[in-house]
Amino acid sequence: MNKTTAKRPARPRALAVLALAGTATAVWAGVPATQAAPAAARTDTTCPRPPGLETTCGTIQVPLDRAAPASGETTVRYMLVRHRGTAPAAGTVALNDGGPGNATIVGLAQRPQLLPGVFGKILDTHDMLLMDPRGTGGSDAQRCEDLSIDAIPATRSGLLDAVRGCGRELGKRSRHYTSAATADDFDAVRAHLGIGQLDLLGESYGSYLMTVYAQRHPGHVRSIVLSSAYPLEFDMWARPNAQAMRQAIKVLCERSAGKCDGDQVLAGLGTLAGRLRARPVPYESAGAERVLDDTALAAITYDAAGDRELMGRLPGVVRASLKGDYGPLTEVAGSRAQPALSDRLPRRREDRQSGQADEQLYGLTTWASVICNDYPTLWDRQAPVPARTREYERARRRLASGAFAPFTARAWTNGIYDRGNFCLRWPDRKGPVQPTDRPLPGVPVLVLSGELDANTPTAEGRAAARQYPRAQVIEIPNTGHVAEFDEQANPCVMELQSEFFRTGRVTGTGCLAEIPPIPVE
Repeated sequence: MNKTTAKRPARPRALAVLALAGTATAVWAGVPATQAAPAAARTDTTCPRPPGLETTCGTIQVPLDRAAPASGETTVRYMLVRHRGTAPAAGTVALNDGGPGNATIVGLAQRPQLLPGVFGKILDTHDMLLMDPRGTGGSDAQRCEDLSIDAIPATRSGLLDAVRGCGRELGKRSRHYTSAATADDFDAVRAHLGIGQLDLLGESYGSYLMTVYAQRHPGHVRSIVLSSAYPLEFDMWARPNAQAMRQAIKVLCERSAGKCDGDQVLAGLGTLAGRLRARPVPYESAGAERVLDDTALAAITYDAAGDRELMGRLPGVVRASLKGDYGPLTEVAGSRAQPALSDRLPRRREDRQSGQADEQLYGLTTWASVICNDYPTLWDRQAPVPARTREYERARRRLASGAFAPFTARAWTNGIYDRGNFCLRWPDRKGPVQPTDRPLPGVPVLVLSGELDANTPTAEGRAAARQYPRAQVIEIPNTGHVAEFDEQANPCVMELQSEFFRTGRVTGTGCLAEIPPIPVE
């Protein structure tokens, strides 16, 4: 689940809702003993240098397939950031910032201010460990010809074909790009650096990855923070996300000082979706001809939950479009880093989007492999594609239409990249399946969910918390996806996280009341 959501209303209904799944009292001491390092390792001299921080980078060689070491090796790149305090580090926080497929270290090289600017409070007391997941960035980046940043399809069907093409190109190698393999790589880096236990910080997809790590390496986990979390078992139809989208629009308008009415915005979206379904609107994005239909509108509405500015603009964009002015809507569509899919072909049938992002930063090959190996499916994985398609379409026709209002089930499920039928044409019928029922350690867990997040809504955050014996859930008001990266919410969120990593619990949430609502245009 990529980080693409954010929002803001006015005074929240429940500013400091702490829901406990079990009890969350824990205090600990000490970081355990060192372990022997793998022999195949080397120093990386191109280490990013965030201002005011000391960093060390390196690479290690790990088996491509740990069940069959003779199958070869792959490179894993890591970065260790030293804390700024003079006292010994209180621990080491292992961060994954989402994806799947985000190359964390590459991203920091491009934005050196990000680490101290976002995570400075944690770095006052804790070291931080980062890693480019296998198949991305400096970890033997993989690239499929059919699925890359400079070849993003314009339509849902085009995306499914590209995913199929990537799976064919990778062949059985795709089975080695999974959350389990990445979690084991993280543990190999931990052992190489002689770190006994890690404090895990997973954001968005990182919450999934760190849960897999905790399953596989429970003895090496000291505490866990899951930000914008979702559980290992979740609804691939994205029904909780649709419910969260409706609620977010209502909350946004309740706190808009009368600038919008939530029910009217939702009704307007429904009317607009019907018009675009009947007559899609053409527009141009990065030199490619594309179209806006109801699927694209659903995708834009979904993504508004991760973008403070877009969320505030949404009511005005809907009003203008209903009056026949599609300029603001096509401007929003063209400005997105990942253009919204449609169900219709562009006028000139140009299915490719020219690159708007660094190929090294977003590993779409790993993205597809992880989703198609790990995530739940809505069909029999071992069935051929025609049978899968029939099973999927029958199931979608049976869904309650109101679950996706103001959109149709087709528009909503087709508009979200990694839900619905994303892996329908994935060619490997016998690939690995991520277990969802393995026990998780009884360490302190903090789950943070944005009140306005439709990408990973609070309902999914609570489900993620229920996986653990001791988890505390805090909803961040007026905030969308991955609150750490929201400038308005960041000071409060980092105060909560740093207290949790120091003590194993959060005792005060008064700062939540200071997070302002999203201004509505």
